Amino acid sequence: MKNAPNRESSEKPAADYSLGQTIDLLSQMDWTFLIDLYKCRCMEQEYVSKIYFNEGPEKYYKEYLAAEEEIKRELEMQNNKRLQAQLGRMKRKLKSRGLIETTSVDPDALNKPSSARGSIHGKTWMYLTLRGLRIIEKRLDIPDEAKLSKVEVDMERAKKEHFWEIAKLYLDLKYKIFRDMKLVQFDEWDWYPSETVASDNETLIIRPDAILKLENQLFFIELDRSTEPVYRSPFLSEQVSIQKKLKRYYDVMKLSTNELIREGYIAIIIPTAKYETRLQNIREAADLIFQQAGKVFQNSSKVIVSKNIQDVLINYAEVNSPLENPDI
Repeated sequence: MKNAPNRESSEKPAADYSLGQTIDLLSQMDWTFLIDLYKCRCMEQEYVSKIYFNEGPEKYYKEYLAAEEEIKRELEMQNNKRLQAQLGRMKRKLKSRGLIETTSVDPDALNKPSSARGSIHGKTWMYLTLRGLRIIEKRLDIPDEAKLSKVEVDMERAKKEHFWEIAKLYLDLKYKIFRDMKLVQFDEWDWYPSETVASDNETLIIRPDAILKLENQLFFIELDRSTEPVYRSPFLSEQVSIQKKLKRYYDVMKLSTNELIREGYIAIIIPTAKYETRLQNIREAADLIFQQAGKVFQNSSKVIVSKNIQDVLINYAEVNSPLENPDI
């Protein structure tokens, strides 16, 4: 009996698939993943399996719910292997068609002597290829002036940890927070450097890490990894700080007649914050800017500081909810 052929090695090279063949064989799951990867720029492979391949064993094994605990554990292990196999098939298919590329090499490990090196592989990261970028941009009807440069996208890989933290905000919104909220339109998420916020005469520009639009409300997303100081000495005028960034937002909003920009919220998210101190220091910096800003910011709650995107939206809802028993 002949050995079964290795499916991965039997895949044709990417160049052998025409554009039409590539598109014909993409499932809805493939499209969803590729569009998300376009929005996110990069993804950790382990996170991919949690989002797209997380079907519980009760949906695949009819006997699961009535089974004893030991049998349940076996079925859970089988189910996990099944889902990992599905992820592997999707990954091989998209790579063989030249749509994605992956890397897991840890460059720091390569610098160590072989005796102390251990594994040179770490997390597996997934990215779109140039072909993948162009196919998704065509699918999304991205105008030519807004299309991504593959060179810039690849340069972002040097700061992948930062971009990945922002990407997880998008994925949390789409797959956790808004999954069952049919009334909220979550379809606009713009990334730096494709989107800027500018004053009318464009003398002042600020580039948020991301811009979230929910119906007619803009949120300017700033991701803070606790590496940037809240304040700077006045003698270090050229160095960046949270306070200076907030002042920049104020100046841009003050000079803009665009109501969406003027009424936007600045959301500073600190996923790595261990203590409340840093969050409070940033809130105090926002209060100080508010006191200096006059009537441009109607209130200092225009700046929302939180550890996650869900709390930002909760805070926004609380601030903007009408009083249950207003005085008459």
